[in-house]
Amino acid sequence: MALIIVGVVLIGIAVALWFNRKRQLNRSLNIKYYDTSKVVDVVDIYKQLREGLGGNYRGNVVELSGSARSDSPLQAEHTGQAAVYYRARVIHEYETLEIVREQDEEGNYYEREVVVNHQETVSDNERVTNFYLDDNSGEQIRITLDGATKHTVTTLDEYQPEPPSHYNAFGINGTTTGYRYIEEIIPLNSKLYVLGQAVEDSGELTVAKPSKDKDVEYIVSTKSEEELIKGAESSAKMSLYGTIALAVIGVILIIVGATSKG
Repeated sequence: MALIIVGVVLIGIAVALWFNRKRQLNRSLNIKYYDTSKVVDVVDIYKQLREGLGGNYRGNVVELSGSARSDSPLQAEHTGQAAVYYRARVIHEYETLEIVREQDEEGNYYEREVVVNHQETVSDNERVTNFYLDDNSGEQIRITLDGATKHTVTTLDEYQPEPPSHYNAFGINGTTTGYRYIEEIIPLNSKLYVLGQAVEDSGELTVAKPSKDKDVEYIVSTKSEEELIKGAESSAKMSLYGTIALAVIGVILIIVGATSKG
């Protein structure tokens, strides 16, 4: 029975990997399909068509590349770097002493103490400021991160050990070992790749999550177009290999489990 359960779980993971493969291939195809536009051309089309739409302009999906500009940049929480977006986390790491029950080679049960490591997020702050994409074409366009797949820059991932101290919260007794500080940002003036729909939002032309073509993933990335395509195709290939391997192993385990005695 245990083999059958493990087999079913592996097949479930294989199915998830198959859908991830499709998503990655779709991302790659979309990035390849759209040609990079100049911001000034996107703005010109908006100016020509916006009249009479009452603020409901919905333009085409556009691919853009430029620098992140803002008149009100943020200071990243941990490093203080200038950014248009950041996510700063503090993760508490601690260990507990737990008793586990095991069985020896002769079938006798015994108990032993083991140290188990734990992590708990104690702070997770995310902020974004109003910012624009500037490609030096003479115009800028506002970028929103709502619904976007974001690729950021990791500016900090540091573990700071602390002298062991007793920890007790939510009925858990443990010993604090330290804290991990993680920070991801979109730096001010960083080069961005953006794939999204040009729309009017609050009277301003903005790139947002596509509603016109929902098969297009909204991307705001610090990676280049070439890096995104290479990463998506590599992920799709690995997902395919994983799908085949796990599906085959899963089927074998189910057959063995179903035909074995006892």
